[in-house]
Amino acid sequence: MPYIQKDFSKNIYDYDDFHDSEIEVKLASPWERIAAHIINCILFLFFCCMSSLLYIVQYIFQQESESIDEIAFYIFMLIFLTPFFILQLIMMSKAGQSIGKYLLKIKVIKLDGRNPGFVGTVLIREIVFYTISGIFSYLLIEFYIYLLNVDMLAVLILNPVYGYLIPLFCLVMLFRVDTNRRTLQDYLAKTIVIKV
Repeated sequence: MPYIQKDFSKNIYDYDDFHDSEIEVKLASPWERIAAHIINCILFLFFCCMSSLLYIVQYIFQQESESIDEIAFYIFMLIFLTPFFILQLIMMSKAGQSIGKYLLKIKVIKLDGRNPGFVGTVLIREIVFYTISGIFSYLLIEFYIYLLNVDMLAVLILNPVYGYLIPLFCLVMLFRVDTNRRTLQDYLAKTIVIKV
């Protein structure tokens, strides 16, 4: 494999196989990547809470009329989450950075040093990866139910564990310097995460 990290002590990634001149970048630390993910999750939860709060306020101040149905709740969710997702989508497509990555000054690049764009950053790293992860978790649950004849209650108790197997595996991969801290998402999209 031509993509090797030549100097592990300095954490430098070398692209001389792809360019006439050598380009060196510093890999993002595992803690920076974890913190960026946490920031994105907190922002997502914040906008969900804001939409829920707006729904509750609307429900409380509604006097002597029919209660708001579930459609109103989804409309409030769209009001807050749509701008958040659009901003994330634009940032990830144009700069290889989510809001969390932008705040921590790290970004996703292709192995040849280029910006992965919408296809690499959003489509492959996010949508395709999480779709595959969800299918894997679903098939694992079905395996336990039908082939091993496990009680449904046991599956419901262990269900959250199945959903976190792949993210846990990716978390372990973040700390492997010999693989340039690439996770399954990085291998799928042929990317790495670097410091800006």
